[in-house]
Amino acid sequence: MSSSDKVTFGSNVRRFREALGMTQENLADASELDRSYIGGVERGERNPTLTAILRLAMALEIPPAYLFEGAGQSISVPDSRMQREMFEGIREDAPISKGTEGLIAKDTESGLLIQFRYDQYDAEYLLSGAKKSEFNEVLSVLKKGLASRNSRADAVAKAFLAATRLWPDANPSDLWTFLINRAYCDRSNHPSVNARLNLEQSWKRTSGWALERVLVEHYETFLKTKGLTIKIGSKVEKESLFSDIDDSRIVPDKADVLISFVSDGIEQLLGVVHVKASIAERRTDDVPMSQALINAGYLSVFWTMDAKSFPSNQPVNRGEFGETDHNQVSEKRRDFEEHGHFSACFSYNKNTVPTVSSNNAQARIFVCNFTDPDDDFARFLISAHCRPVN
Repeated sequence: MSSSDKVTFGSNVRRFREALGMTQENLADASELDRSYIGGVERGERNPTLTAILRLAMALEIPPAYLFEGAGQSISVPDSRMQREMFEGIREDAPISKGTEGLIAKDTESGLLIQFRYDQYDAEYLLSGAKKSEFNEVLSVLKKGLASRNSRADAVAKAFLAATRLWPDANPSDLWTFLINRAYCDRSNHPSVNARLNLEQSWKRTSGWALERVLVEHYETFLKTKGLTIKIGSKVEKESLFSDIDDSRIVPDKADVLISFVSDGIEQLLGVVHVKASIAERRTDDVPMSQALINAGYLSVFWTMDAKSFPSNQPVNRGEFGETDHNQVSEKRRDFEEHGHFSACFSYNKNTVPTVSSNNAQARIFVCNFTDPDDDFARFLISAHCRPVN
């Protein structure tokens, strides 16, 4: 590539990355490239190899051709077999990756029976009061999203929120675990260009970004009426909001979702929301930054689906907090209630046992759902805003 084409290519990589709400570190993990290499590409200092181009396109969930938009005549996207390889993001002779094939939904008198393979088990999950026609609506949202030019994370987020609107009384974590996850990993719901995509691995990346979008989309309109902004935030926005905090444990790029407000015409940070599908998902990695935020007077909230089940014919999504009995308290619960590693925890699993009212906990565990954004999570943020913590 010429120098100008490298700059254009790098600019496109950065543009698509930021549109997905990804940090350079996120993109490095997803593409299996070094973070410093990603930085060099985005600055137009590196001449990416074909392998790097394919990895970047796969991680950004776009055809590689999009990364060349605006480049000079010296850049052209190959046609025939090479073009197919680039658009599919993998060699033509690579094996087709298996997904969780054959997700089945059946109407019953009690509701919708969802059947899927869970390790060696033929598993069933009953979604009470639901109908197959509604199930097909959710699948339609997911399929259209996956077939569009938008990111897979957007498709997952929209499908999940559609499910919570259709079935407001269902356990949100069950919908995430037994419906959306399984539907995403069912290859029949993906366009043919994803035929060789490793769906299980793709879910691990995509679902994290999708949950951040779910959080923002559900609460942003309501919180705006209360003078608060909830957003994923770009690199520049994060660096600006964290500029006054002098603590090496705080890495702006690792802030999943930002909560801010405007005072005297200046946007100020209220806190950070750490978004995780399960309690075990890199929770301890966030503790140093969380403690630094709390010590500096900011909120550091843990937001989770508390998704945890074991393979069986009728799996139960029990979560990971366990019981509140003093003799049976799990270490994960102690992280919040006894150690106060985060300001609070908000679980969207109905099976999570919240902190009992008599417990003088360092940080409390709440259970929420998606029926109304005016809930414990929103009120916790609003209360902190009315009683500035910094």
